[in-house]
Amino acid sequence: MKNICEASGTGGVDGASVRGLMKALACACVVAAGGATPLVGAVTYSGATYWNTPSGPGALAATCSVTLPDEQPLTVPRTLVVGNDVPNGIEIFSWGYGEWSSDVVLSCVGSGIAGPSTAIAGFNPQITFQMLNASGGPGVALNNPGLRLNIWIRPDISSTPCNSSGCSVTDNNYTLYGQLSGSTGFINAGQDKLLNGYANSPSYVYQMINAPVVPGIGRFYPTITGRYSIRVSIVKVGNVNYGPLSVSGLLPGFSVNGTWVRSLFQGSGITIAPPACRLKTTDYTIPMGRWAADAIKYVGTPVYGSQVPVNLPLECSGKVNHVRFRFEDTGTSLSGNKNISLYDTAGGNKIDGLEIELFYNGTKVNVDNTTVIDTGSHGATKASPASLPLYDSVSTAGFYARYVQNTAVTRTGANFTGPVTGKVNMYVTYD
Repeated sequence: MKNICEASGTGGVDGASVRGLMKALACACVVAAGGATPLVGAVTYSGATYWNTPSGPGALAATCSVTLPDEQPLTVPRTLVVGNDVPNGIEIFSWGYGEWSSDVVLSCVGSGIAGPSTAIAGFNPQITFQMLNASGGPGVALNNPGLRLNIWIRPDISSTPCNSSGCSVTDNNYTLYGQLSGSTGFINAGQDKLLNGYANSPSYVYQMINAPVVPGIGRFYPTITGRYSIRVSIVKVGNVNYGPLSVSGLLPGFSVNGTWVRSLFQGSGITIAPPACRLKTTDYTIPMGRWAADAIKYVGTPVYGSQVPVNLPLECSGKVNHVRFRFEDTGTSLSGNKNISLYDTAGGNKIDGLEIELFYNGTKVNVDNTTVIDTGSHGATKASPASLPLYDSVSTAGFYARYVQNTAVTRTGANFTGPVTGKVNMYVTYD
């Protein structure tokens, strides 16, 4: 990334008022953070369930409906700043129950008419949720190899009346069970169930309403409603890439009466961004102070002025390991000593004999558009990758400048006193 900055400064010589200006225009590549609550959305399917007979559909068994969430949270614009210094296994973002989406709801109103068997026609009161697990481990694969999407569910009611090993789902009014990690088990009210699955294999959650048998009478569909909530998190599992984030491959989805609905997990509104730094302020004033033009008569050459701090404040989104500066003199007659050349403020004429040196950590900085100064690490790892403001940590790159006089101060060959100015461009990069 590069910040292109323009800087100017003025100094003065004997008897002149002195002021300085350093203008810094930071043209950083800025990733905009955004956040919004997903639009409320749901898809409802409903129909009549009939007892099936050898001659076809018979009496009405129940009227049932399925409500599936369709908010599509991954389409909501959001920037997550994630550095590769973040440990693996850390959740970089999560949606809680009720935040990711509305609930998955299955409901039936029984007709009170008995049936002879479990055979039905018409609307089948069952929802199958399927997710394909990542080849590199648990969770859903994303287009970013360093990240995974983890999914949990939590039901509001347990399978009833039986919800333990050995139960037959066809004898339950309501059943919720998962086929996860190669085994099947009931998921009961209040449980947080991670659909971690196993590599390259699908995980399933089955939600169904059945007609348990009443001895001596037959089977009856109950009047009952069951639901479960979903929460989702993005977990760092390796080195991350930067750019838009989306689910890779087959989207998790729901099957209702043979129709797959996979829109809940679509979208690429999330952007994974690297930590970044930028110059906090666009205008800088560096007062260089007065300079006695005849100083060399008393001291000899070269003569050096006092050190003037040049503190360049930075603001960062996360921690970057290196912020580097490069300086370019924009004058028409460059310094052979790779310093900042000076000009009179009235006509822009070159001032000979007086220049400005730039230093960092006691070492002279060549103002030659080539020398790169690494000011080291700046910023701090974000406590939350989605936190706002995006640039939430501050730092300072500290340089200093001083006058240096090598010969008599002249303008077009004549001794000169008065205000002077110098200008540099700053190029700032970070990684």
